[in-house]
Amino acid sequence: MVTAGYVAAIRCAQNGLDTAIIESKAEFGGTCLNVGCIPSKALLDSSNKYYQAKEHFQSMEFLFTEQSFDLGTMMTRKDDVIKKLTGSYQVY
Repeated sequence: MVTAGYVAAIRCAQNGLDTAIIESKAEFGGTCLNVGCIPSKALLDSSNKYYQAKEHFQSMEFLFTEQSFDLGTMMTRKDDVIKKLTGSYQVY
């Protein structure tokens, strides 16, 4: 499913219309949602938050003596973002 189909389905539902999306793959959302834009942005967001904490919080009187990140936790968060977005569909 391309992005336009998802947006159109949401708009129809907002207007009280029953909407069906037919997808040939096991997961909805296509490349962008499952392996492209959304996962990469989730990972970038996590790494940006780490950078902000490491580089800028000290100027606001936060002191971090140890900075580290857990790639496994970042990947789990990315997967959770995808699940949340794909969970907005009802599969029949």
